[in-house]
Amino acid sequence: MWYPKAVTAGGTFVRKTAIRSIIFLSSFFLAFLLLLIFSPLSNAETLADVKREIVDYQSQPLERIKTLKSEVLKIQGLEEGLARQYSIPVSQVLNYEMMLQNNIHVYHSIYFLQKQGTATSQFILEEGRLEELAEKTPPYSFLLYLDFLEDVENYLNEADRYKRLIDKTKAAILRNNEERDEAEKRFRLINDQLSRVSGNNLSNSWRMREIMAKLEECTAVNTLNTATVSLAEKELNDTEGKIAIIGPMLENIRKNIKFSSEDFVFLNSIVLKKTVSLYDTISVLEKKIDPAGEFSDDSTEMTQFTRFWIANEKQLVRDEILMILEVIEKLTSLRSVWRGMQDLLEGNLDLPRQKFIISKTNDYIDDINANITLCVDAIQTIRETEQAVQRRFSGESPLITEGDALKRDKFLENLAVRKKRYLSYLVDLGMIRSQYMDLRKESLRITGTQGNEDKMNFFWGNNFSKIKETELWHVGEYPVTVGKFSFGLMIFLLGIAITRYFAYVFRKRTSDGLSMSRHSSLIIQKFIYYTGVVISTFFGLWSLHIPLTAFAFLGGAVAIAVGFGTQKYTGDIFSGMILLFQKKVRIGDEVIIADRRGIVEEITLQNTVVRCEQSNHLIIPNSKVLEGAILNLTLNNSFTRAEVKISVAYDTDIEQAMSIMREILSKDKNVLKSPPYKILFEDFGESALDLTAQFFVDIKENHERDVKSSIRHKILTEFNSAKIEIPFPQRDVHIKNETKDPEDQQGSSASKV
Repeated sequence: MWYPKAVTAGGTFVRKTAIRSIIFLSSFFLAFLLLLIFSPLSNAETLADVKREIVDYQSQPLERIKTLKSEVLKIQGLEEGLARQYSIPVSQVLNYEMMLQNNIHVYHSIYFLQKQGTATSQFILEEGRLEELAEKTPPYSFLLYLDFLEDVENYLNEADRYKRLIDKTKAAILRNNEERDEAEKRFRLINDQLSRVSGNNLSNSWRMREIMAKLEECTAVNTLNTATVSLAEKELNDTEGKIAIIGPMLENIRKNIKFSSEDFVFLNSIVLKKTVSLYDTISVLEKKIDPAGEFSDDSTEMTQFTRFWIANEKQLVRDEILMILEVIEKLTSLRSVWRGMQDLLEGNLDLPRQKFIISKTNDYIDDINANITLCVDAIQTIRETEQAVQRRFSGESPLITEGDALKRDKFLENLAVRKKRYLSYLVDLGMIRSQYMDLRKESLRITGTQGNEDKMNFFWGNNFSKIKETELWHVGEYPVTVGKFSFGLMIFLLGIAITRYFAYVFRKRTSDGLSMSRHSSLIIQKFIYYTGVVISTFFGLWSLHIPLTAFAFLGGAVAIAVGFGTQKYTGDIFSGMILLFQKKVRIGDEVIIADRRGIVEEITLQNTVVRCEQSNHLIIPNSKVLEGAILNLTLNNSFTRAEVKISVAYDTDIEQAMSIMREILSKDKNVLKSPPYKILFEDFGESALDLTAQFFVDIKENHERDVKSSIRHKILTEFNSAKIEIPFPQRDVHIKNETKDPEDQQGSSASKV
């Protein structure tokens, strides 16, 4: 019985020994691999040695690329083992691997930049073409000018790009130097810790390798940026030299252009050809969304892919048609651009027109930029649609049938073609934008050559002209501008001044009271004055170029004034003047006068006209108005308090009824919220409880009766819904019983029997 146990124990011992051997061999093999991986990195122990070694790598980028690639290949696949060996996270190993990969990319850039620096520069305009342009003699064609202007614009853009690149790279050099200084500080700190700690400090060793990779990256990036700045400055100098050559050539072409109809015919033919091609594309696209066209399948028999395909294709087609129409519009506008440039170069436009062209050109450029953004968004939408098709309807997807596979492939082909078309739209829009930018630069250049005196004259003249033509109001179809109004006002004031002068002279001559009574003199003075006012007013209106028929409604007021010219005419006139100047009664006020309520519609020199509630007109002499008592409801404001009384049954929940009334008043838009409304419990009636709603109404906006009627109607409706009874007068009638007592009656009956 013990033999099998001994055998079992021996077997267990053998297995444990084998496992320990395997672990030992694995650890030894891993340590050997780590030694192979990191032994070639650096044998330097000081920062100076590391920096010298890294500097040597810069002169041989291809050799260093091979070394780094070999190191990356050794690390890949051993990330977890390295993490366990150095007691660090796996992400830290991957980060070190990414640092090496980044250094490889930087060394590649250094190599290609060094190769580019030894090659000859390629300019936009070749020397031979410059010589060819220089040999041309005036007059120059407009086509040559446009071609040359485009080349100059490309040169200027190239110079701007070099300047931006230099500034950006120099800023990157400063940031890189700061990162390198920080890495050197960390190197000295970790190196000191490694020298003072006995034994293997694996964590610090790994950090040291990361720091060395960072130092190498900073040095390589600095080498790359320095070479970039040097090469960009060289290219910038060459480009500016070319600009200095072609600048005078462009100015010479500007001064000696000969415009011909053949040039514009050629340019228009280019636009027409492109426009026809775009319209053909629209025709093809419209056939796709035609109900009888490609998408005419029965929706009940469609698969999921077919529904997806048709919905997306229709939307893409609609968007593309709209984009093509935008491109056609911009292409067509190029004709006006070229003609506008001709007018600018020939000097046919004054300064205001030049300013207008600049403003419209800026608007078009902004519109084109918006269209370019839409094109980019459309391309992104197409890309997302492609991804959706490949993700949802791939070959292994259960959502797609054999018939759908052909449609899917065709749909993907159409998407690829559509992306190419959108790229062509981008090219067209970019070309159109460059033409508009050329027009804007030419406009700014020509505007900038104007003298200060011309600009000042334009500023004052243009602004004064704009102010003078500003419309203040209009009477029918006749506008009243600032200029017309100022001229009319001047004539009116001049007429008033002359009238006052004549009235003053007349008063002086009759002031002795001998030739004419003071009363008669005063009447004549007023007659002269008001006649002068009327004449001045008519002349002022005539200067506004407004026909007097537009003021025919004044005839009614004049007729009323003449019709009531009785014995109290003079008193009524003075009363009217007092009323006008005191402003106790104004047109539009709601008043109660002579027990009649109405709105003041007119105050003449003789009468005051009030429109009553029955739409009748009450005409009162001004003397009566001034002498009598008037209740002006809108003297300070147009608010008036209204009341609605209502009764409810005695068994009604009074709080509920009052709450309903409050809610109705709070929701009614014609009831003012300030001053606030009130719900009052007025009295205990004979048959009901009396409630009163007090609220304010703007009688300028609403009729008080209409608002009260509306409130009553709403209260009745809500009370009926809430089962609240509105009682009518009731009387309890008690009938007095005068019959005798029943026992007495029985007794009487018995006796009778």
